[in-house]
Amino acid sequence: MRNSPARHVVSGPGRCGSTWVRIAPALLRLIGVLAILSIAAPGLRAQGTLSAIESDVDQIVRRARPSLVTVISQRYPLLHYATRVVRSSRVYSRVGSGVAIGADEVLTTASVVLEAEKIFVVTDNKLQVEAVLVGLDPIHNVALLRVPGLELPALRYASRAPELGDWVIALGTSYGAAPTQSVGNISYRWLEPRLTLLQITNQVYPGNSGGAVLNSRGELVGLVQGELDSPRLANSEGDSDRRPGGVSFIIPLQEVRAVHAALRREGRVHLGWMGVSTRAGYVNSETQPELRVPLGAIVEATKPGGPADLAGVQVGDLIVAFDGERVEYPEQLARWVGAAPPGTTVRLVWAHKDMRREGRVTMGESPTMIPTWMSRDSTASGPSAGAVRGADAEARARHTRGEPVRSRSPKDSMR
Repeated sequence: MRNSPARHVVSGPGRCGSTWVRIAPALLRLIGVLAILSIAAPGLRAQGTLSAIESDVDQIVRRARPSLVTVISQRYPLLHYATRVVRSSRVYSRVGSGVAIGADEVLTTASVVLEAEKIFVVTDNKLQVEAVLVGLDPIHNVALLRVPGLELPALRYASRAPELGDWVIALGTSYGAAPTQSVGNISYRWLEPRLTLLQITNQVYPGNSGGAVLNSRGELVGLVQGELDSPRLANSEGDSDRRPGGVSFIIPLQEVRAVHAALRREGRVHLGWMGVSTRAGYVNSETQPELRVPLGAIVEATKPGGPADLAGVQVGDLIVAFDGERVEYPEQLARWVGAAPPGTTVRLVWAHKDMRREGRVTMGESPTMIPTWMSRDSTASGPSAGAVRGADAEARARHTRGEPVRSRSPKDSMR
């Protein structure tokens, strides 16, 4: 029997082998594509997210823009001469923004329309109409205008108050009625006695005061305040105690709504009154002679039978704290007094002949809608007014340092 030679089976280009040869290039190409996608995916996702955000912002702005107006106030300043006072022939104008909160109602800041003789509203489609001032609150810096015969699309109030970290859109108009917008967030909550301001990271432009601040749903969460500064009259002077700004703030929803309701109902708000007039008290720095260190508000006069008089405050006393907040400037104190509704009881701390005094003061009601410290006729503190030096300054400074209240830097106070 013949032996058959051994066989060595070698895989040739049979069915399985031929299939692998055909699909291998495709698999390699797929692997390469997946690798590229894995590298590019984060960038593509980020770009897609940014595009979506941009699209959302554009939609919110397009819907809200017709509710934004330009507010122009005009007045003729008074010229004071030695023997007479005459009305200037040159008109003084302020330009700001406004928000339609009703078909014929516009909210803006009091600083834009304070003491205006004429007010005009310019709509998004360039229609100019004269407006009527319903009322204003100079403490919270809110004013309500009525524009007869105008039908504006009203912005809706937000259902909740803005919170730290919320993204917001600031809308307004700048000089020349040019529309402005910026996106940012709420970065800080500024709390003072019965006053709240929110600091935002948005870019705020000249003329944006009174503009709208919207949330991600296009709802109104506040009005643009601008820098940390209260309204002043058109030709008022006395900026020696003006504090630096440089950051942007908004008047938050809860305060805007409350003031809006009061102005619509009564045409005014009821401001607190303590019955004192004050001037700046400060000490000159020993290391920097040109630097003034604020100490508080020196009482120049008290109203007999007024709240401060009944509490024992006397002429020459130095008021250093109001309801747990350190007082640095007279107008700071005046603003806090105005913000306290009549009937409110607060804790007051003052220094009397180098002795610390403390008492409870119940606010009366201001007889005027515009506080006298905002009046152009009020006497401003000059560079040397209210200066306190030597042992008297040191004694009073010790009282302020010993008072357990929160201290603020000069820029923290709003005039």
